[in-house]
Amino acid sequence: MPLTTGISFITQAVTSLLFPPVCSLCESVMSHSNGSICEACLESIRIVPEPVCGKCGMPVPGVGPGNSSLCGRCLIDLPTYEKARFGVLYDGELRRALIKFKYYEATHLGKILSEVMVQAFRSHFGACEFHLIIPMPMHPRRLRQRGFNQVVVMGERLSRETGIPLDRTSLKKMKDTPPQVGLSRAKRVLNPRGSFGISRPEKIRGRKVLLIDDVSTTGSTIAEASRIIMKAHASCVNVLVLALRLAYTGHPQYTESQGENLGLSSAET
Repeated sequence: MPLTTGISFITQAVTSLLFPPVCSLCESVMSHSNGSICEACLESIRIVPEPVCGKCGMPVPGVGPGNSSLCGRCLIDLPTYEKARFGVLYDGELRRALIKFKYYEATHLGKILSEVMVQAFRSHFGACEFHLIIPMPMHPRRLRQRGFNQVVVMGERLSRETGIPLDRTSLKKMKDTPPQVGLSRAKRVLNPRGSFGISRPEKIRGRKVLLIDDVSTTGSTIAEASRIIMKAHASCVNVLVLALRLAYTGHPQYTESQGENLGLSSAET
C-alpha cells in the first residue's frame, strides 16, 4: 500500500471514530455513510399517494387516472394556478426536522429539506420552463421574530440547481394572519384572504411563475397567493409545496414508504 494511501485510510478511520456520520434528519449516528439519511428516516418519508387531483394535487382515492381529472373542490371553485404538487407527506422524521428547522433554529436541516424540494421539482416540474421562483412570504413581524424565511432558504437551493431566478420581494405578506395550524377547515379557507400584495408587478407581468411553500393542508394559502400573482398579470402560476399535511389517513396507499421514489438515498443500503 502506498504511503499516501495508508495515511489517507488512517485519517478517514480516525475521523469516522471521532466524528461518526449522523443522519441529516434524525441526527442519529449511522453505521454506514453511503448517504445522508438513515434507513429508518428514508422509510418514514412518504410521497403523496396516487391518484391525485389534476389541478390541486390533493390525493383523491375516487378520482380517475391522469392529470385531467379534478376533485370535487376544484370542480366547484377552480384555483387560478395551472397545477399544484406536493413533494412528500408531512409526517415522520421529515415533519420533526421541518419543525426544528422553522422554530428551533436548527438551520443545518435546511440542506436536506432543500434537497427534498429539489427532487420534488424534478419529479413534478422537471420538463417545465419558468421565469421566476417566488417563495411564500412571511409577514415582517414574524420574519423579525424568526430571523429567516425557511421557504427562501429552500428557494435559494432550488434556484441554484435549476438556474431559475429567485424573486424574494415581489410577493408580500400584507396582513399578519394567525397560523393555519389549529384552525377549522372553514377558517383555514378564510384566513389568508386579503393577506397578500404585489410590490413590483412589472417583474411578474407576462412571467411564468413557480410559487413554492413548505407545508399545506387545505391549499387555501397557495390558492390565495396564486390569485394575487395572476392578478398582477403573470403568464401562469404553478405551485410546488415541500410537504402535504393530510387531514385524514384513510388513503389505501398512505402507509407505504416511498422515499426512494424521490431520489433520496439511504445511508444503510
